[in-house]
Amino acid sequence: MRTLLGGLLLGLMACAGEEPVAAPAEDASVAPAALVESAWQVRLAVDATRAPFEQDQGWAQLFMREYPSSLATFAGAGSAAGQARLHLEYAGLYRQAAWLAANATRQVYGPDRQETDPADVSYLVGVSQGLAGDCAAARTALGSLEPATRAGPLGPGVAAWTAWVAVEPCPSALSTPDGAILGAPGAVAVGTLPEGGALPPLTLTERSDEKRAVPAMDPTSLYLVSRWHEAAANAATPEDDAALIAALLSPWRLPIDGPGAALPAGEIADTWLFGGFATSAGDVAFLAVAGSQGLAAVEAHKATSVLAAVLAPTIQSGAVVPDLVLDQAALFGQQVEAAMAAKAGKEEGFHRPFADIARVAVLRAGMLVADAAGQYRDAGILRINALERSTGPTGDPVFLMAVAAWDAGNRNPQRAQDLIHSLTGRFPGVDAARYPLDAMHIRLARNAGPATPVH
Repeated sequence: MRTLLGGLLLGLMACAGEEPVAAPAEDASVAPAALVESAWQVRLAVDATRAPFEQDQGWAQLFMREYPSSLATFAGAGSAAGQARLHLEYAGLYRQAAWLAANATRQVYGPDRQETDPADVSYLVGVSQGLAGDCAAARTALGSLEPATRAGPLGPGVAAWTAWVAVEPCPSALSTPDGAILGAPGAVAVGTLPEGGALPPLTLTERSDEKRAVPAMDPTSLYLVSRWHEAAANAATPEDDAALIAALLSPWRLPIDGPGAALPAGEIADTWLFGGFATSAGDVAFLAVAGSQGLAAVEAHKATSVLAAVLAPTIQSGAVVPDLVLDQAALFGQQVEAAMAAKAGKEEGFHRPFADIARVAVLRAGMLVADAAGQYRDAGILRINALERSTGPTGDPVFLMAVAAWDAGNRNPQRAQDLIHSLTGRFPGVDAARYPLDAMHIRLARNAGPATPVH
């Protein structure tokens, strides 16, 4: 009988019609063998090491990115490690959903704001600027609010954010009364989703003779759901893994959260790595700071992180070269496949999807470094290349949401809407981010010339 994961992978490969990849030439190695050997893909090429994941339905579902089913399976089996991992994934997803909503809100009610927009949108702008870490802009927006807004349903949110901007410098956390903000989740319960299901939209009133209703949403709600899942991940762990959870979440943190902190050296359980885009403990430490330290992070971690080692040759004249990253990612995938075959004693069907995750991991790591280095265009090239390869086991919902958020910040609502649509239904509440996104799309279409399409 086929194992659960093995059966899923064989089916995936059959549907994709993939041909076996030829063994790479000896000079195709792009990372030290010892670092490649530390990757979860290579270590789990051994049947006995892979068995706990391969024979468990929850891990098979996680690998195929079926997160709701995976969480339910882990909860039913009482798997603390599995539940912690899923809550971590959900925390990243909702962090990026909040970022999408914030970016769209800053666009539609920032440069595109109109006199007829509801007065309450100043609060939404303040929230969005707060999530962006712009304390001064948030303070200005919140300071312009009318008394009616402060006394209405948005009042608790106004109070929480007003307290946040009152501190100088603004803190890296938002203090909120439990359940006071519209859409805020209830008490943390490991293995479940927050109470309330889909987040409730706001209905604001346009300042016009027609007084039309304007659907909107408070990005704070999605941010609080993310923090709920982060707290659940910490509550689910049998030991204190707070620093590790913070490091794993670091690539998806928002500016309000501050930069990721360095992770102390040490081993990391495979339950945190399997199916993920950090292949080893060294990669976790590298990725935790890559988005803030950029090129310096590559230099500091290239001896302990295989991803940093693969990226090191792609830095030329003080900048990441996207074409070199693409080449290195392809060669690294070949090296990982060869290492898995050597470890297992033969080539197996799961080697290709395991290696595909490693390939995309290089692109995503290069994107983080390029972003931190101020190479906006180059980071975008790597981001889109990673997106094009994000299907099946590489189709990470957190990354898809992050691309949608990036698109919203670039005033590109079309692809963001498509990405949100692919996630709606599986993840309660993420569709709430469509309210500001749709508003931006409509406003850009109205303001565009008749021959100017809105992408």
